[in-house]
Amino acid sequence: MNRFLPRSPIDVSWDHNGHYHDHLLRQIPAHVDRDRGRALDVGCGEGRFARRLAERGLVVDAVDASADMIALARARTPTRLSVRYQAAPLAEAELDPAGYGFVSAIASLHHMPFAPALERLAGALAPGGTLAVLGLYREQDWTDLATSLAALGPQWAIGLGLRAGRFLTGTPDVGAREKSARPMPMRDPEMGLREIRETAADVLPGSRVRRLLMWRYSLVYTRPA
Repeated sequence: MNRFLPRSPIDVSWDHNGHYHDHLLRQIPAHVDRDRGRALDVGCGEGRFARRLAERGLVVDAVDASADMIALARARTPTRLSVRYQAAPLAEAELDPAGYGFVSAIASLHHMPFAPALERLAGALAPGGTLAVLGLYREQDWTDLATSLAALGPQWAIGLGLRAGRFLTGTPDVGAREKSARPMPMRDPEMGLREIRETAADVLPGSRVRRLLMWRYSLVYTRPA
């Protein structure tokens, strides 16, 4: 079984970003997870990943530029979870400098100037804290095209499997219905993977950028303790 797929047998919803949530969760430093520290989720949308962080016991600040998305996130977040939502662009958000043991940004950095965003996110990290980005990149060369083509097979297989699961269990496609009711703001990425790597190396020395399937990349950076 693909280790990135949802583990719950009754979860028959899926999307490209949610496909990598477990990958991002594995980047949480052990001491932050153990001590139930603080986390920041930037570009939180309807709050799905922020809730997953809070379910692990972390105290979460979640930021999104869309007031509609923040309102939806608040409505979907149980009061038992410690998530504080804020509707603001990253550049204007009220963040605790050096206050977070884990910072995440999922499919959001291509909506803003990349280098300044990385600097702001890194500045929010506590010593020893980790920044984990799941981003989109613009296809530019044959390697990008080959990776995109390689993603089609797994994507179709997952889609067919989920349709079969919903049919067999009588589960409606809740994710599709919610997205159609209030879609997240969309924007095509402008930076290619080479430029992303070069910028990350310049702004965050020691960061690791990895190409992923499903038209995504991951960037992981740990602030020196």
